[in-house]
Amino acid sequence: MQKKALRSLYLAKRMELCSSEKFSMEEKIVEHLFSHFSFSGKVTSCFLPIASKFEIDTWKIITGILQHKGDVALPVWDSVSNQLVHRMYSDDVTIVENTYGIPEPQEGDVCVPDVFDFVLIPLLVVDKKGARVGYGKGVYDRFLAGCSPKTIFIGLSFFELIDSISDTDGHDIPLHYCVTPTKCYGFEK
Repeated sequence: MQKKALRSLYLAKRMELCSSEKFSMEEKIVEHLFSHFSFSGKVTSCFLPIASKFEIDTWKIITGILQHKGDVALPVWDSVSNQLVHRMYSDDVTIVENTYGIPEPQEGDVCVPDVFDFVLIPLLVVDKKGARVGYGKGVYDRFLAGCSPKTIFIGLSFFELIDSISDTDGHDIPLHYCVTPTKCYGFEK
């Protein structure tokens, strides 16, 4: 299937999840994430969930990373340049939803893409090669292109892998891993 059809299908599937089902899936994703990766002493980019899109609640992940003595930076989307800027997170940072309903930090030191050890990526669906479908603006692809070659890209998905996304191109940056409620998938690069 092509990205547009997959985007529509998997956004609808995600919106159909009941609260208890979503909560259970999130718990399993968090468990798999922390059993496969050590965030201690590492810098991680982690998105904040868009409530209206029923995204994975990443606050448990952020809290867990901080408890394991890791650092977390949160993205801020510049809708004019269509770029992400990251600000370091701490408990005293104010989070406010922008006009698109995206929660963003209002302060915190800005960090450049090549400092990240891990990037946790929002998405709708992933294929068996690590190609992903997001919301279609290419924001994460542009950000990931600026990351260090050592940076590990991890998608978080409520759904298992599909066979293939038929219309990927050279601008689409694949994941290294995807964590679902059932397991952590790795992809060859």
